[in-house]
Amino acid sequence: MNRTLGCILFLCVLWLWLGWGATWWDSQEDKEQRDEFEREWWKSFQSLTYADNSTFMLLPDDVQGSVGLLIGNDSKRSALSDSEFTKDVAGTYHGEWESKHNAQTTPFWNGTLPSGYSRPGDGATGRLKMVLRSVAMDSGKTELLRGSVTLQSTTGFSALLDVEGLYWSGSGVAVLHGAPEISAQSAVDLVRAAPSEKIFSQAKATLSEAYASLLSQRKRPEYVSRDCEYHIYLQFSPGHKALVARSVMFSPVCSVSVATPAEQAIFGLRAKTYTLMVMRYAAVAALGMVALLLLLERQMRHTPTPAQLARVSYHTLSMQAIVDSHVFVLHAIACTAVGGLAFLVAGAVAFVMFTALLVLVMRYVAAVWRAQQPSAVSPDDCRRCLVRMYIAAYVALVVGIVATYAYLDTQRPLPAAVLATLLAVAHAYWVPQIWRNVKRNTNCGLRWDYIVGTTAVRLFFPLYAFAYTNNIAFVSPAPLVWGLVAFSVAQATVLLMQDWLGPRFFVPKFLRPQAHDYHPAMSLTDEEDLERNSLSSDAAAVCAVCIQPVDTTLEDNRLDPTPSYMLTPCAHMYHTECLQQWMDIKLECPVCRARLPPL
Repeated sequence: MNRTLGCILFLCVLWLWLGWGATWWDSQEDKEQRDEFEREWWKSFQSLTYADNSTFMLLPDDVQGSVGLLIGNDSKRSALSDSEFTKDVAGTYHGEWESKHNAQTTPFWNGTLPSGYSRPGDGATGRLKMVLRSVAMDSGKTELLRGSVTLQSTTGFSALLDVEGLYWSGSGVAVLHGAPEISAQSAVDLVRAAPSEKIFSQAKATLSEAYASLLSQRKRPEYVSRDCEYHIYLQFSPGHKALVARSVMFSPVCSVSVATPAEQAIFGLRAKTYTLMVMRYAAVAALGMVALLLLLERQMRHTPTPAQLARVSYHTLSMQAIVDSHVFVLHAIACTAVGGLAFLVAGAVAFVMFTALLVLVMRYVAAVWRAQQPSAVSPDDCRRCLVRMYIAAYVALVVGIVATYAYLDTQRPLPAAVLATLLAVAHAYWVPQIWRNVKRNTNCGLRWDYIVGTTAVRLFFPLYAFAYTNNIAFVSPAPLVWGLVAFSVAQATVLLMQDWLGPRFFVPKFLRPQAHDYHPAMSLTDEEDLERNSLSSDAAAVCAVCIQPVDTTLEDNRLDPTPSYMLTPCAHMYHTECLQQWMDIKLECPVCRARLPPL
Protein backbone atom coordinates (compact mmCIF):
# COMPACT_ATOMS: atom_id res chain seq x y z
CA MET A 1 0.00 0.00 0.00
CA ASN A 2 2.81 2.42 0.90
CA ARG A 3 4.60 1.62 -2.35
CA THR A 4 1.43 2.33 -4.34
CA LEU A 5 0.93 5.70 -2.61
CA GLY A 6 4.57 6.51 -3.25
CA CYS A 7 4.13 5.71 -6.95
CA ILE A 8 1.09 7.99 -7.20
CA LEU A 9 2.91 10.83 -5.42
CA PHE A 10 5.93 10.39 -7.70
CA LEU A 11 3.64 10.57 -10.76
CA CYS A 12 2.03 13.79 -9.52
CA VAL A 13 5.42 15.44 -8.96
CA LEU A 14 6.60 14.31 -12.40
CA TRP A 15 3.41 15.60 -14.02
CA LEU A 16 3.83 19.04 -12.46
CA TRP A 17 7.46 19.17 -13.50
CA LEU A 18 6.74 18.28 -17.13
CA GLY A 19 3.76 20.60 -17.37
CA TRP A 20 5.44 23.61 -15.77
CA GLY A 21 5.34 26.50 -18.23
CA ALA A 22 7.78 29.33 -18.65
CA THR A 23 5.32 31.99 -19.85
CA TRP A 24 5.94 34.48 -17.10
CA TRP A 25 8.75 36.99 -16.69
CA ASP A 26 10.87 37.79 -13.70
CA SER A 27 8.52 38.39 -10.75
CA GLN A 28 11.03 40.86 -9.31
CA GLU A 29 10.58 43.23 -12.22
CA ASP A 30 9.63 46.68 -11.04
CA LYS A 31 6.03 47.62 -11.92
CA GLU A 32 7.00 51.18 -12.79
CA GLN A 33 9.60 49.96 -15.26
CA ARG A 34 7.02 47.69 -16.83
CA ASP A 35 4.51 50.52 -17.20
CA GLU A 36 7.18 52.72 -18.75
CA PHE A 37 8.11 49.94 -21.19
CA GLU A 38 4.49 49.50 -22.30
CA ARG A 39 4.04 53.24 -22.85
CA GLU A 40 7.15 53.36 -25.02
CA TRP A 41 6.07 50.22 -26.87
CA TRP A 42 2.68 51.70 -27.79
CA LYS A 43 4.30 54.94 -28.88
CA SER A 44 6.75 53.19 -31.22
CA PHE A 45 4.13 50.75 -32.49
CA GLN A 46 1.63 53.46 -33.44
CA SER A 47 4.36 55.35 -35.30
CA LEU A 48 5.16 52.44 -37.63
CA THR A 49 4.78 53.20 -41.34
CA TYR A 50 5.28 51.00 -44.36
CA ALA A 51 7.57 53.47 -46.12
CA ASP A 52 9.92 53.95 -43.16
CA ASN A 53 9.73 50.67 -41.23
CA SER A 54 9.06 47.82 -43.66
CA THR A 55 11.72 45.10 -43.50
CA PHE A 56 10.15 43.24 -46.42
CA MET A 57 11.31 45.92 -48.87
CA LEU A 58 14.89 45.43 -47.63
CA LEU A 59 14.96 41.66 -48.21
CA PRO A 60 17.01 40.19 -51.09
CA ASP A 61 15.38 40.48 -54.50
CA ASP A 62 14.96 36.71 -55.01
CA VAL A 63 13.20 36.38 -51.64
CA GLN A 64 10.77 39.17 -52.52
CA GLY A 65 10.19 37.45 -55.85
CA SER A 66 9.51 34.07 -54.20
CA VAL A 67 6.98 35.64 -51.83
CA GLY A 68 5.34 37.51 -54.70
CA LEU A 69 4.96 34.29 -56.70
CA LEU A 70 3.56 32.54 -53.64
CA ILE A 71 0.89 35.00 -52.48
CA GLY A 72 0.50 37.37 -55.48
CA ASN A 73 -0.08 41.10 -55.32
CA ASP A 74 -2.92 43.13 -53.77
CA SER A 75 -4.92 43.20 -57.01
CA LYS A 76 -4.76 39.44 -57.43
CA ARG A 77 -5.73 38.84 -53.80
CA SER A 78 -8.65 41.31 -54.02
CA ALA A 79 -10.07 39.45 -57.03
CA LEU A 80 -10.38 36.22 -55.05
CA SER A 81 -13.77 35.14 -53.72
CA ASP A 82 -14.21 35.04 -49.95
CA SER A 83 -15.87 31.63 -50.20
CA GLU A 84 -12.84 29.98 -51.81
CA PHE A 85 -10.77 29.67 -48.62
CA THR A 86 -11.43 28.14 -45.25
CA LYS A 87 -11.92 30.46 -42.30
CA ASP A 88 -10.32 28.00 -39.85
CA VAL A 89 -6.65 27.13 -40.40
CA ALA A 90 -5.89 26.11 -36.81
CA GLY A 91 -4.38 22.64 -36.81
CA THR A 92 -1.23 20.53 -37.04
CA TYR A 93 0.79 20.55 -40.28
CA HIS A 94 3.69 18.50 -41.58
CA GLY A 95 5.76 18.43 -44.74
CA GLU A 96 9.23 18.78 -46.26
CA TRP A 97 11.55 21.78 -46.55
CA GLU A 98 14.75 22.78 -48.26
CA SER A 99 17.07 25.66 -47.41
CA LYS A 100 19.13 28.12 -49.42
CA HIS A 101 21.73 30.62 -48.27
CA ASN A 102 21.59 34.14 -49.71
CA ALA A 103 24.82 36.08 -50.21
CA GLN A 104 23.23 39.43 -51.09
CA THR A 105 24.22 42.17 -48.63
CA THR A 106 21.31 43.75 -46.76
CA PRO A 107 20.99 46.08 -43.74
CA PHE A 108 20.57 42.90 -41.67
CA TRP A 109 23.32 40.75 -43.23
CA ASN A 110 26.97 41.63 -43.70
CA GLY A 111 28.18 38.13 -44.49
CA THR A 112 28.80 37.00 -40.90
CA LEU A 113 26.48 34.82 -38.79
CA PRO A 114 26.02 36.32 -35.30
CA SER A 115 27.78 34.48 -32.49
CA GLY A 116 25.67 31.71 -30.98
CA TYR A 117 23.19 31.64 -33.88
CA SER A 118 22.63 28.53 -36.01
CA ARG A 119 21.07 28.02 -39.43
CA PRO A 120 20.57 25.03 -41.75
CA GLY A 121 23.24 24.34 -44.31
CA ASP A 122 22.96 25.52 -47.89
CA GLY A 123 20.82 22.98 -49.74
CA ALA A 124 19.82 21.13 -46.56
CA THR A 125 16.49 19.29 -46.48
CA GLY A 126 14.33 17.95 -43.69
CA ARG A 127 10.93 17.60 -42.05
CA LEU A 128 8.69 20.43 -40.90
CA LYS A 129 5.98 20.34 -38.26
CA MET A 130 3.80 23.37 -37.63
CA VAL A 131 1.08 23.78 -35.02
CA LEU A 132 -1.31 26.73 -35.32
CA ARG A 133 -4.11 27.75 -33.02
CA SER A 134 -6.54 30.66 -33.22
CA VAL A 135 -6.13 33.35 -30.55
CA ALA A 136 -8.57 36.06 -31.69
CA MET A 137 -10.58 37.26 -34.68
CA ASP A 138 -11.12 40.93 -35.44
CA SER A 139 -14.33 42.43 -36.73
CA GLY A 140 -13.24 41.76 -40.31
CA LYS A 141 -11.72 38.60 -41.81
CA THR A 142 -8.32 38.63 -40.11
CA GLU A 143 -7.44 35.94 -37.56
CA LEU A 144 -4.63 36.14 -34.99
CA LEU A 145 -2.65 32.90 -34.80
CA ARG A 146 -0.15 31.48 -32.31
CA GLY A 147 1.76 28.24 -32.47
CA SER A 148 5.13 26.67 -33.18
CA VAL A 149 7.30 25.50 -36.07
CA THR A 150 9.79 22.64 -35.75
CA LEU A 151 12.51 22.16 -38.35
CA GLN A 152 14.56 18.95 -38.42
CA SER A 153 17.14 18.13 -41.07
CA THR A 154 18.77 14.84 -41.98
CA THR A 155 22.18 16.40 -41.22
CA GLY A 156 21.39 17.05 -37.54
CA PHE A 157 20.20 20.68 -37.65
CA SER A 158 17.04 21.45 -35.70
CA ALA A 159 15.12 24.54 -34.65
CA LEU A 160 12.01 25.13 -32.56
CA LEU A 161 10.28 28.46 -33.18
CA ASP A 162 7.40 30.13 -31.39
CA VAL A 163 5.25 31.82 -34.05
CA GLU A 164 2.66 34.56 -34.03
CA GLY A 165 0.88 35.86 -37.07
CA LEU A 166 -2.24 36.81 -39.00
CA TYR A 167 -4.42 34.95 -41.48
CA TRP A 168 -6.65 36.62 -44.06
CA SER A 169 -9.48 34.23 -44.94
CA GLY A 170 -10.47 36.32 -47.97
CA SER A 171 -7.21 35.53 -49.78
CA GLY A 172 -5.88 32.46 -47.95
CA VAL A 173 -2.68 34.33 -46.99
CA ALA A 174 -0.95 34.12 -43.62
CA VAL A 175 2.03 36.19 -42.46
CA LEU A 176 3.84 34.92 -39.35
CA HIS A 177 6.89 35.84 -37.33
CA GLY A 178 8.93 33.01 -35.82
CA ALA A 179 11.49 33.32 -33.04
CA PRO A 180 12.98 31.04 -30.36
CA GLU A 181 10.72 32.82 -27.87
CA ILE A 182 7.83 35.24 -28.42
CA SER A 183 8.25 38.70 -26.90
CA ALA A 184 6.62 42.11 -27.18
CA GLN A 185 8.96 42.81 -30.12
CA SER A 186 7.36 39.98 -32.12
CA ALA A 187 4.28 42.07 -32.94
CA VAL A 188 6.50 44.87 -34.27
CA ASP A 189 8.54 42.45 -36.40
CA LEU A 190 5.33 40.86 -37.69
CA VAL A 191 3.94 44.17 -38.93
CA ARG A 192 7.25 45.11 -40.53
CA ALA A 193 7.33 41.76 -42.39
CA ALA A 194 4.09 42.59 -44.26
CA PRO A 195 4.66 42.15 -48.05
CA SER A 196 2.50 45.13 -49.06
CA GLU A 197 1.29 48.43 -47.67
CA LYS A 198 -2.30 47.16 -47.49
CA ILE A 199 -1.33 44.09 -45.46
CA PHE A 200 0.93 46.33 -43.32
CA SER A 201 -2.02 48.57 -42.39
CA GLN A 202 -4.37 45.64 -41.75
CA ALA A 203 -1.80 43.86 -39.59
CA LYS A 204 -1.11 47.00 -37.58
CA ALA A 205 -4.83 47.59 -36.94
CA THR A 206 -5.51 43.99 -35.94
CA LEU A 207 -2.52 43.78 -33.59
CA SER A 208 -3.36 47.13 -32.01
CA GLU A 209 -6.74 45.70 -31.06
CA ALA A 210 -5.35 42.34 -29.90
CA TYR A 211 -2.38 43.71 -27.96
CA ALA A 212 -4.59 45.91 -25.83
CA SER A 213 -4.95 42.76 -23.70
CA LEU A 214 -1.94 40.69 -24.88
CA LEU A 215 0.89 43.14 -24.28
CA SER A 216 0.84 42.60 -20.53
CA GLN A 217 1.49 38.88 -21.17
CA ARG A 218 4.55 39.40 -23.39
CA LYS A 219 8.12 39.40 -22.15
CA ARG A 220 10.41 42.30 -22.78
CA PRO A 221 12.87 41.62 -25.66
CA GLU A 222 15.91 41.63 -23.38
CA TYR A 223 14.44 38.74 -21.35
CA VAL A 224 14.19 36.19 -24.21
CA SER A 225 16.78 33.96 -25.90
CA ARG A 226 18.08 35.09 -29.28
CA ASP A 227 18.71 33.10 -32.47
CA CYS A 228 17.71 33.21 -36.11
CA GLU A 229 14.24 34.74 -36.47
CA TYR A 230 12.09 34.14 -39.53
CA HIS A 231 9.46 35.93 -41.60
CA ILE A 232 7.00 33.19 -42.60
CA TYR A 233 4.62 33.54 -45.57
CA LEU A 234 1.90 30.95 -46.20
CA GLN A 235 -0.52 30.58 -49.08
CA PHE A 236 -3.37 28.15 -48.37
CA SER A 237 -5.03 26.26 -51.20
CA PRO A 238 -8.72 26.92 -51.94
CA GLY A 239 -11.18 24.53 -50.34
CA HIS A 240 -12.73 23.87 -46.98
CA LYS A 241 -12.09 20.16 -46.37
CA ALA A 242 -8.32 19.75 -46.47
CA LEU A 243 -5.66 22.06 -45.07
CA VAL A 244 -2.95 22.43 -47.72
CA ALA A 245 -0.42 25.25 -47.95
CA ARG A 246 2.91 26.26 -49.43
CA SER A 247 5.38 28.37 -47.50
CA VAL A 248 8.43 30.58 -47.73
CA MET A 249 10.47 31.39 -44.61
CA PHE A 250 13.34 33.84 -44.54
CA SER A 251 15.64 34.96 -41.75
CA PRO A 252 16.95 38.50 -42.43
CA VAL A 253 19.64 38.28 -39.74
CA CYS A 254 20.88 34.80 -40.78
CA SER A 255 20.25 35.30 -44.54
CA VAL A 256 18.75 31.85 -45.12
CA SER A 257 15.46 30.89 -46.76
CA VAL A 258 13.51 27.75 -45.88
CA ALA A 259 10.72 26.83 -48.29
CA THR A 260 8.57 23.92 -49.35
CA PRO A 261 10.15 22.18 -52.38
CA ALA A 262 8.70 22.79 -55.82
CA GLU A 263 5.52 20.82 -56.56
CA GLN A 264 5.17 19.97 -52.86
CA ALA A 265 3.09 21.37 -49.99
CA ILE A 266 2.53 21.04 -46.26
CA PHE A 267 -0.58 19.20 -45.18
CA GLY A 268 -2.54 19.82 -42.01
CA LEU A 269 -5.20 18.38 -39.77
CA ARG A 270 -7.63 20.64 -37.98
CA ALA A 271 -7.33 20.78 -34.22
CA LYS A 272 -10.54 18.80 -33.67
CA THR A 273 -9.49 16.11 -36.15
CA TYR A 274 -6.04 15.82 -34.61
CA THR A 275 -7.53 15.59 -31.12
CA LEU A 276 -9.77 12.73 -32.28
CA MET A 277 -6.70 10.98 -33.75
CA VAL A 278 -4.89 11.29 -30.42
CA MET A 279 -7.92 10.00 -28.53
CA ARG A 280 -8.29 7.00 -30.85
CA TYR A 281 -4.62 6.18 -30.43
CA ALA A 282 -4.92 6.58 -26.65
CA ALA A 283 -7.94 4.25 -26.59
CA VAL A 284 -6.17 1.53 -28.59
CA ALA A 285 -3.00 1.90 -26.51
CA ALA A 286 -5.03 1.73 -23.30
CA LEU A 287 -6.72 -1.49 -24.47
CA GLY A 288 -3.32 -2.95 -25.28
CA MET A 289 -1.98 -2.07 -21.84
CA VAL A 290 -5.06 -3.50 -20.13
CA ALA A 291 -4.51 -6.72 -22.10
CA LEU A 292 -0.89 -6.71 -20.99
CA LEU A 293 -1.90 -6.29 -17.36
CA LEU A 294 -4.37 -9.18 -17.61
CA LEU A 295 -1.73 -11.40 -19.21
CA LEU A 296 0.72 -10.48 -16.46
CA GLU A 297 -1.84 -11.24 -13.75
CA ARG A 298 -2.52 -14.70 -15.28
CA GLN A 299 1.22 -15.33 -15.52
CA MET A 300 1.67 -14.47 -11.84
CA ARG A 301 -1.07 -16.95 -10.91
CA HIS A 302 0.64 -19.55 -13.13
CA THR A 303 3.82 -19.44 -11.01
CA PRO A 304 2.72 -19.42 -7.35
CA THR A 305 5.57 -21.55 -5.92
CA PRO A 306 9.29 -20.76 -5.57
CA ALA A 307 10.19 -23.70 -7.81
CA GLN A 308 8.03 -22.33 -10.63
CA LEU A 309 9.27 -18.76 -10.10
CA ALA A 310 12.84 -20.06 -10.37
CA ARG A 311 12.20 -20.91 -14.02
CA VAL A 312 11.40 -17.29 -14.92
CA SER A 313 14.24 -15.00 -15.90
CA TYR A 314 14.68 -12.03 -13.60
CA HIS A 315 16.50 -10.11 -16.35
CA THR A 316 13.65 -10.61 -18.83
CA LEU A 317 11.16 -9.01 -16.46
CA SER A 318 13.60 -6.22 -15.59
CA MET A 319 14.13 -5.35 -19.26
CA GLN A 320 10.36 -5.24 -19.79
CA ALA A 321 10.02 -2.91 -16.80
CA ILE A 322 12.70 -0.58 -18.23
CA VAL A 323 10.99 -0.51 -21.63
CA ASP A 324 7.62 0.23 -19.99
CA SER A 325 9.14 3.09 -17.98
CA HIS A 326 10.52 4.82 -21.06
CA VAL A 327 7.32 4.31 -23.04
CA PHE A 328 5.58 6.02 -20.10
CA VAL A 329 8.10 8.88 -20.23
CA LEU A 330 7.48 9.44 -23.95
CA HIS A 331 3.71 9.46 -23.43
CA ALA A 332 3.94 11.84 -20.48
CA ILE A 333 6.10 14.29 -22.44
CA ALA A 334 3.77 14.02 -25.44
CA CYS A 335 0.84 14.85 -23.17
CA THR A 336 2.39 18.20 -22.23
CA ALA A 337 2.87 19.03 -25.93
CA VAL A 338 -0.68 18.11 -27.04
CA GLY A 339 -2.70 19.81 -24.28
CA GLY A 340 -6.48 20.01 -23.94
CA LEU A 341 -8.77 16.99 -23.82
CA ALA A 342 -6.21 14.86 -25.64
CA PHE A 343 -3.80 15.66 -22.79
CA LEU A 344 -6.19 14.07 -20.29
CA VAL A 345 -6.90 10.99 -22.41
CA ALA A 346 -3.27 10.33 -23.37
CA GLY A 347 -2.35 11.03 -19.74
CA ALA A 348 -4.65 8.20 -18.67
CA VAL A 349 -2.67 5.83 -20.92
CA ALA A 350 0.58 7.02 -19.37
CA PHE A 351 -0.86 6.46 -15.90
CA VAL A 352 -1.88 2.87 -16.79
CA MET A 353 1.66 2.19 -18.00
CA PHE A 354 3.10 3.70 -14.85
CA THR A 355 0.83 1.58 -12.65
CA ALA A 356 1.76 -1.55 -14.64
CA LEU A 357 5.44 -0.78 -14.19
CA LEU A 358 5.62 0.10 -10.50
CA VAL A 359 2.83 -1.99 -9.01
CA LEU A 360 2.55 -5.27 -10.91
CA VAL A 361 5.75 -5.72 -12.89
CA MET A 362 8.02 -4.66 -10.03
CA ARG A 363 6.10 -6.86 -7.62
CA TYR A 364 6.58 -9.84 -9.92
CA VAL A 365 10.26 -9.00 -10.41
CA ALA A 366 10.72 -8.93 -6.64
CA ALA A 367 8.95 -12.31 -6.24
CA VAL A 368 11.12 -13.91 -8.93
CA TRP A 369 14.30 -12.46 -7.43
CA ARG A 370 13.38 -13.67 -3.92
CA ALA A 371 12.63 -17.19 -5.18
CA GLN A 372 16.03 -17.44 -6.86
CA GLN A 373 18.07 -16.53 -3.78
CA PRO A 374 19.78 -19.25 -1.70
CA SER A 375 17.89 -20.36 1.40
CA ALA A 376 20.87 -19.27 3.53
CA VAL A 377 20.07 -15.61 2.82
CA SER A 378 18.39 -14.13 5.89
CA PRO A 379 15.03 -12.30 5.60
CA ASP A 380 16.69 -9.02 6.64
CA ASP A 381 19.29 -9.33 3.89
CA CYS A 382 16.51 -10.14 1.44
CA ARG A 383 14.58 -7.02 2.40
CA ARG A 384 17.66 -4.82 2.09
CA CYS A 385 18.36 -6.20 -1.38
CA LEU A 386 14.77 -5.57 -2.44
CA VAL A 387 14.92 -1.99 -1.16
CA ARG A 388 18.12 -1.42 -3.16
CA MET A 389 16.45 -2.93 -6.22
CA TYR A 390 13.45 -0.58 -5.93
CA ILE A 391 15.73 2.43 -5.41
CA ALA A 392 17.78 1.46 -8.48
CA ALA A 393 14.57 1.14 -10.52
CA TYR A 394 13.35 4.60 -9.46
CA VAL A 395 16.76 6.18 -10.07
CA ALA A 396 16.92 4.60 -13.54
CA LEU A 397 13.44 5.93 -14.26
CA VAL A 398 14.33 9.48 -13.17
CA VAL A 399 17.57 9.40 -15.18
CA GLY A 400 15.63 8.18 -18.21
CA ILE A 401 13.07 10.97 -17.78
CA VAL A 402 15.71 13.69 -17.52
CA ALA A 403 17.77 12.33 -20.43
CA THR A 404 14.73 11.85 -22.68
CA TYR A 405 13.27 15.26 -21.86
CA ALA A 406 16.64 16.98 -22.37
CA TYR A 407 17.17 15.26 -25.71
CA LEU A 408 13.67 15.96 -27.01
CA ASP A 409 14.12 19.60 -26.00
CA THR A 410 16.97 19.85 -28.55
CA GLN A 411 14.56 18.77 -31.33
CA ARG A 412 17.39 16.78 -32.92
CA PRO A 413 16.40 13.53 -34.68
CA LEU A 414 18.23 10.37 -33.69
CA PRO A 415 20.47 8.90 -36.42
CA ALA A 416 18.84 5.85 -38.01
CA ALA A 417 21.60 3.49 -36.83
CA VAL A 418 21.30 4.69 -33.21
CA LEU A 419 17.51 4.43 -33.26
CA ALA A 420 17.62 0.92 -34.75
CA THR A 421 20.13 -0.20 -32.11
CA LEU A 422 18.08 1.20 -29.23
CA LEU A 423 14.89 -0.46 -30.51
CA ALA A 424 16.67 -3.80 -31.00
CA VAL A 425 18.12 -3.74 -27.48
CA ALA A 426 14.76 -2.69 -25.99
CA HIS A 427 12.99 -5.61 -27.70
CA ALA A 428 15.60 -8.26 -26.87
CA TYR A 429 13.85 -8.99 -23.55
CA TRP A 430 13.18 -12.68 -24.37
CA VAL A 431 16.90 -13.46 -24.87
CA PRO A 432 17.68 -13.82 -21.11
CA GLN A 433 14.74 -16.24 -20.73
CA ILE A 434 15.94 -18.32 -23.67
CA TRP A 435 19.43 -18.48 -22.20
CA ARG A 436 18.10 -19.42 -18.75
CA ASN A 437 16.16 -22.31 -20.27
CA VAL A 438 19.28 -23.55 -22.07
CA LYS A 439 21.56 -23.16 -19.08
CA ARG A 440 19.23 -24.91 -16.63
CA ASN A 441 17.85 -27.38 -19.21
CA THR A 442 14.26 -26.61 -18.16
CA ASN A 443 11.16 -25.43 -19.92
CA CYS A 444 10.37 -21.80 -19.18
CA GLY A 445 7.79 -20.97 -16.56
CA LEU A 446 5.95 -18.58 -18.90
CA ARG A 447 2.49 -19.27 -20.30
CA TRP A 448 2.26 -19.45 -24.08
CA ASP A 449 -0.43 -16.74 -24.20
CA TYR A 450 1.76 -14.45 -22.09
CA ILE A 451 4.64 -14.87 -24.57
CA VAL A 452 2.48 -14.28 -27.65
CA GLY A 453 0.37 -11.48 -26.14
CA THR A 454 3.30 -9.59 -24.63
CA THR A 455 5.23 -9.73 -27.89
CA ALA A 456 2.25 -8.45 -29.88
CA VAL A 457 1.37 -5.58 -27.50
CA ARG A 458 4.94 -4.37 -27.17
CA LEU A 459 5.33 -4.33 -30.97
CA PHE A 460 2.28 -2.06 -31.29
CA PHE A 461 4.17 1.14 -30.42
CA PRO A 462 7.09 0.83 -32.91
CA LEU A 463 4.71 -0.42 -35.62
CA TYR A 464 2.37 2.52 -35.06
CA ALA A 465 5.24 5.02 -35.18
CA PHE A 466 7.28 3.58 -38.07
CA ALA A 467 4.80 1.59 -40.19
CA TYR A 468 1.51 3.52 -39.93
CA THR A 469 1.63 6.55 -42.21
CA ASN A 470 -1.08 8.57 -40.42
CA ASN A 471 0.50 8.42 -36.96
CA ILE A 472 -0.01 11.31 -34.55
CA ALA A 473 3.73 12.14 -34.48
CA PHE A 474 3.94 12.45 -38.30
CA VAL A 475 6.96 10.13 -38.33
CA SER A 476 7.91 8.91 -41.80
CA PRO A 477 7.60 5.13 -42.39
CA ALA A 478 10.82 3.18 -41.81
CA PRO A 479 11.14 -0.26 -43.48
CA LEU A 480 13.64 -1.33 -40.81
CA VAL A 481 10.77 -1.69 -38.35
CA TRP A 482 9.87 -4.99 -40.04
CA GLY A 483 13.30 -6.28 -39.09
CA LEU A 484 12.41 -5.49 -35.49
CA VAL A 485 9.16 -7.42 -35.90
CA ALA A 486 11.04 -10.42 -37.31
CA PHE A 487 13.53 -10.26 -34.42
CA SER A 488 10.77 -10.21 -31.77
CA VAL A 489 8.73 -12.95 -33.44
CA ALA A 490 11.86 -15.12 -33.75
CA GLN A 491 12.51 -14.81 -30.00
CA ALA A 492 8.92 -15.73 -29.13
CA THR A 493 9.04 -18.68 -31.56
CA VAL A 494 12.22 -20.04 -29.97
CA LEU A 495 10.62 -19.79 -26.51
CA LEU A 496 7.55 -21.73 -27.62
CA MET A 497 9.62 -24.38 -29.39
CA GLN A 498 11.74 -24.85 -26.27
CA ASP A 499 8.57 -26.06 -24.55
CA TRP A 500 7.72 -28.42 -27.41
CA LEU A 501 11.13 -29.68 -28.61
CA GLY A 502 13.25 -29.24 -25.49
CA PRO A 503 15.17 -26.29 -24.02
CA ARG A 504 18.35 -27.11 -25.97
CA PHE A 505 16.89 -28.21 -29.29
CA PHE A 506 18.86 -25.62 -31.30
CA VAL A 507 22.17 -25.94 -29.40
CA PRO A 508 24.79 -28.41 -30.74
CA LYS A 509 25.59 -31.18 -28.27
CA PHE A 510 29.23 -30.14 -27.84
CA LEU A 511 28.09 -26.62 -26.77
CA ARG A 512 25.39 -27.66 -24.33
CA PRO A 513 26.11 -26.97 -20.63
CA GLN A 514 26.21 -30.15 -18.57
CA ALA A 515 23.00 -30.83 -16.62
CA HIS A 516 22.43 -33.16 -13.70
CA ASP A 517 20.89 -36.53 -14.56
CA TYR A 518 18.27 -37.41 -11.93
CA HIS A 519 17.73 -40.88 -13.47
CA PRO A 520 21.16 -42.52 -13.82
CA ALA A 521 21.35 -46.23 -14.57
CA MET A 522 22.11 -47.87 -11.22
CA SER A 523 24.56 -50.75 -11.38
CA LEU A 524 25.32 -53.03 -8.42
CA THR A 525 28.52 -51.08 -7.77
CA ASP A 526 26.59 -47.77 -7.70
CA GLU A 527 24.13 -49.16 -5.16
CA GLU A 528 26.97 -50.38 -2.94
CA ASP A 529 28.65 -46.91 -3.14
CA LEU A 530 25.35 -45.28 -2.25
CA GLU A 531 24.98 -47.52 0.80
CA ARG A 532 28.53 -46.72 1.98
CA ASN A 533 27.90 -42.94 1.66
CA SER A 534 24.71 -43.18 3.75
CA LEU A 535 24.30 -43.61 7.50
CA SER A 536 22.79 -47.05 7.01
CA SER A 537 22.02 -49.36 4.17
CA ASP A 538 18.31 -48.80 4.69
CA ALA A 539 18.57 -45.04 4.32
CA ALA A 540 19.79 -45.38 0.73
CA ALA A 541 16.71 -47.34 -0.33
CA VAL A 542 13.99 -45.40 1.52
CA CYS A 543 12.33 -42.26 0.10
CA ALA A 544 12.50 -39.44 2.69
CA VAL A 545 9.24 -37.95 1.39
CA CYS A 546 6.87 -40.93 1.66
CA ILE A 547 9.08 -43.14 3.91
CA GLN A 548 8.66 -46.08 1.48
CA PRO A 549 11.33 -48.27 -0.15
CA VAL A 550 12.72 -47.13 -3.50
CA ASP A 551 13.06 -49.69 -6.29
CA THR A 552 16.17 -48.96 -8.35
CA THR A 553 15.68 -51.75 -10.89
CA LEU A 554 14.73 -50.93 -14.50
CA GLU A 555 11.91 -53.03 -15.98
CA ASP A 556 11.75 -53.26 -19.75
CA ASN A 557 8.03 -54.07 -19.80
CA ARG A 558 6.90 -50.86 -18.07
CA LEU A 559 4.59 -48.57 -20.08
CA ASP A 560 6.32 -45.46 -18.70
CA PRO A 561 10.03 -45.48 -19.63
CA THR A 562 10.89 -42.96 -16.88
CA PRO A 563 12.67 -44.72 -13.97
CA SER A 564 10.71 -44.85 -10.71
CA TYR A 565 13.64 -43.41 -8.75
CA MET A 566 15.53 -40.07 -8.72
CA LEU A 567 19.03 -39.45 -7.39
CA THR A 568 19.97 -35.93 -6.26
CA PRO A 569 23.47 -34.38 -6.65
CA CYS A 570 23.87 -34.85 -2.88
CA ALA A 571 23.34 -38.65 -3.36
CA HIS A 572 19.86 -38.96 -1.79
CA MET A 573 17.36 -41.33 -3.35
CA TYR A 574 13.61 -40.60 -3.82
CA HIS A 575 10.64 -41.84 -5.77
CA THR A 576 10.29 -39.89 -9.04
CA GLU A 577 6.72 -38.83 -8.29
CA CYS A 578 7.57 -37.77 -4.73
CA LEU A 579 10.58 -35.63 -5.61
CA GLN A 580 8.83 -34.02 -8.57
CA GLN A 581 5.95 -32.92 -6.36
CA TRP A 582 8.42 -31.71 -3.74
CA MET A 583 10.42 -29.72 -6.29
CA ASP A 584 7.24 -28.01 -7.50
CA ILE A 585 7.18 -26.39 -4.06
CA LYS A 586 10.84 -26.04 -3.11
CA LEU A 587 14.13 -26.62 -4.90
CA GLU A 588 15.90 -28.06 -1.83
CA CYS A 589 16.81 -31.58 -0.85
CA PRO A 590 14.30 -32.81 1.80
CA VAL A 591 17.15 -34.44 3.73
CA CYS A 592 20.14 -32.08 3.70
CA ARG A 593 18.55 -28.84 2.35
CA ALA A 594 21.11 -28.61 -0.44
CA ARG A 595 19.95 -26.58 -3.44
CA LEU A 596 18.68 -28.79 -6.28
CA PRO A 597 19.01 -28.01 -9.99
CA PRO A 598 15.58 -27.79 -11.65
CA LEU A 599 14.17 -30.65 -13.62
